[in-house]
Amino acid sequence: MRSIMMRAILATVLAGLVIVIVAGQLTAGKYTTLVFEAEEAQNLNGKEWFVKKRAEDTSGKVSGKKVLAVRRCPPGEHPKLDEVAYKVNISQSGIYYLWARAFWANGCGNSFFFKIDGEKGDPFIGGDATYNSMHWVCWKDNADPRPLKLKKGEVTFIMGSKESATEIDQFLLTTDPELYPANIYKPTANLLVKEEKKDSK
Repeated sequence: MRSIMMRAILATVLAGLVIVIVAGQLTAGKYTTLVFEAEEAQNLNGKEWFVKKRAEDTSGKVSGKKVLAVRRCPPGEHPKLDEVAYKVNISQSGIYYLWARAFWANGCGNSFFFKIDGEKGDPFIGGDATYNSMHWVCWKDNADPRPLKLKKGEVTFIMGSKESATEIDQFLLTTDPELYPANIYKPTANLLVKEEKKDSK
């Protein structure tokens, strides 16, 4: 009788362990994180934004050894507004938070315009005082991370030049409100909608 009870208890404990392990896997995998390269923007015409080769900086490697940068302006001047676009395939509806891996040398180049297509106003990313090192910056409303309610399907983001010599390496979208990115990430396959080539005829 005791043997039967011990086997029953052991089976219950093992079942519980399996449930915990499975639940842990589900919890670990419940967030969606999407990564894309800044230099893969659409409408890139070279007026202000341009693709710049950059192997590494003081923070380490740069993804793809390239960044999207704003031309350097003479002291006291700002670049003209030049907008590029990212058409992103959102794989799952949810509340997302957007991060940009950026580099700025000083307070005269530490922000850029960024918005969802059709959005009013002049929202921007940046404004922090981390200089001369590539780092991740969260898109915020005032001091708080900005929650983005995105539906499954195509979403277009518009990025505009705002200050001199800004450099952007990668963007990261995540549904994990506690994620703080570090280093570089492998871009998500087939995330960006490719720009249609214009007929040269």
